[in-house]
Amino acid sequence: MLDKIINRINNSDVGKRMARGAFWSFTGTALAKFLVLVSGVICARILSQQQYGQFGIVRSTVNMFVVFGSAGLGMTAAKYISQFRNGHKERIPSIYQLTNGFALIAGIIVTSLIIAFSPVIADKTLDAPELSLPLRLGAFMLFLTVLNGAQNGTLTGLEDFRSIAINTLWGSIAESVLMIAGALLWGLNGAVAGYGIGFVVLFITNRLSIKGNFSRMGISVSRESFNKSDLHLLYRFSLPAALSLIVIPTAYWVIKTFLARESGFEQVAVYEAADQWKMIIMFVPSAISRIVLPILSNTGTDEPDKFWHILKINLYINGGVSFAAALVVAIFSRFIMGLYGVGYSDTVTLIVMAASAVLWSLSNVVGISISSRARMWAGFAFNSIWALSVIFFSYLFVNKGLGAQGLAYAILCSFTLHTIIQFIYLCCIITKKQNDE
Repeated sequence: MLDKIINRINNSDVGKRMARGAFWSFTGTALAKFLVLVSGVICARILSQQQYGQFGIVRSTVNMFVVFGSAGLGMTAAKYISQFRNGHKERIPSIYQLTNGFALIAGIIVTSLIIAFSPVIADKTLDAPELSLPLRLGAFMLFLTVLNGAQNGTLTGLEDFRSIAINTLWGSIAESVLMIAGALLWGLNGAVAGYGIGFVVLFITNRLSIKGNFSRMGISVSRESFNKSDLHLLYRFSLPAALSLIVIPTAYWVIKTFLARESGFEQVAVYEAADQWKMIIMFVPSAISRIVLPILSNTGTDEPDKFWHILKINLYINGGVSFAAALVVAIFSRFIMGLYGVGYSDTVTLIVMAASAVLWSLSNVVGISISSRARMWAGFAFNSIWALSVIFFSYLFVNKGLGAQGLAYAILCSFTLHTIIQFIYLCCIITKKQNDE
């Protein structure tokens, strides 16, 4: 049986590409995620529960502004570099300059804004003026993260998953070690600073990897490489991609800020602990998405059977793996929360968050097909519905005094709605398009 599977993979171009991407995503990248998880647990035990909750708010604030700055440029780079890699290699330098150049400009603007307004965000919005300095420290991390997004999109479009995995691992090692050291020496400010230095390492290694890829492919990047006609991609793809991505971290930031104001940073800390394990469950579906997006984008519109075959495999793998991982997390929920120390005995939040991760992995399948066929405005509509629903449900449940559990229930309800709507779209709209072709 195993020999047959191996032979089928070896005899299939798509199979070999997915297997190669999966190997690197599930080795280097998995180890990187594990290191970040462990360092998060250690930091939770070093910092007070209130400080750990504040650390989560700072990261959430930075992540929200990262998406504003990146403006969907990483996804744009992945989509169009993969599309032009085989037949129109001469267009790759222009796409690279477009996405990475605008990332640099956007990074400078957004970083300047968060530095300027961090006192207002800390005092008026978060009701925690002591977070002004951590937010400013996070702003420097934000700048590099915006650039890293465009870099990762370039490497994804080139299907260089090996470099992505290795670079992510080096960045995570630096992040984990320095975040723990910073927390020990300087508390919350040190943890934020250490967290940010990992992105410096990632930026440098990504830069070297892109340069090496272009050298091997005989691609030269110069000022003359940029084609002004590619600017329309910013509206056609980057803008809706950015809007689609922006609503997600913005919604998370809103609900976590609401939780902090209504229930305190201790409840935010409980939510953050559970959310780390939700991210672990979502690791495999996210990794598969990074592999499948360039492959689907590289698949012609005249190959609908191949397109849907790849998509169905993705659906089965994502759903099965995420369900199995969520089940393991639910079974060991008491032990997992106990790792974080006193004050983290709430297992319900973790179990509900694990269930929501399964629904997310299924709805993400449709998102892949939308991105690969540049139907980004539809994706924006779906994510907007999700954002509005999670804010509504959070307000409803947290106001009832459920704290972190209320946020978990809100996320579960919103992903249930999101999944149903996405599957209706898949069956009624995309399937109809395939039949017409």
